[in-house]
Amino acid sequence: MLPEELRNRAVKPLKRDAPKAGAKPGARQLILLVPVIFIVLIIGHIFLAFSGMAKASQLNMLKSRWDKAASERKILEDFKNEYTLNSGVTNEMQKLLNERITWADKLNRISLALPPGVWLEAISVSGKAFLLEGKAASLNKDEISLVRNFIEGLKNKPDFTKNFSSLELNSIQKDTVGGREVVDFKIAGVLK
Repeated sequence: MLPEELRNRAVKPLKRDAPKAGAKPGARQLILLVPVIFIVLIIGHIFLAFSGMAKASQLNMLKSRWDKAASERKILEDFKNEYTLNSGVTNEMQKLLNERITWADKLNRISLALPPGVWLEAISVSGKAFLLEGKAASLNKDEISLVRNFIEGLKNKPDFTKNFSSLELNSIQKDTVGGREVVDFKIAGVLK
C-alpha cells in the first residue's frame, strides 16, 4: 500500500479502443472509410447507368410511336385539306341554293294573288327577263283596277318580290272575247 500522496499520482492505463471526442481520424479509420465511399460511388454509377438505359429505352419507344403516328398525321392533314376545300365548295353551293328561285313558291304566290275575273295565259322566263301574260274580265267594267290590284298584291309580298329588281305593268289593251269586253295585260319583271 502506497502512501496517500502517491496514490493520487498513480498512472491509469490508457484506453486505445475509443477515440477521444474531437480527435483526428487515424490511418485505420481512413482505410475503412475509403472502401465505403468507393462502394457508394459504384452503386451510384450503376444506378445512374440503369436509369440512363431506361430513359433511352423509353425515348426509343416514344420515337417509334411518333414514327407510327406520322402516317396517321399525314392522313389527318390530307383530310383537313380536303375538308377545307369541300367546306369552300359547300359554302359556294349553299350560297347558290340561297340565291336560287323556287318557282313553285312563286307560282303559288301568283295563284293566291289572282283576284276573281283575272286569269293567266302565259308565264315565261328568259335569262333575267320575266313575263306574265293574262286577261281580266268584270261585269262592273273595272278590269284595269283588277289588274292593278293583282300587280299590287304581288308587289306587297316580299317573299315573291325578293328575287326581282323590278316588276311593272308592261302593256294593257282592251279586247272582246265571245262578245264580252276583256283586258289583255303583260307584266314584265327583271330577276336579280
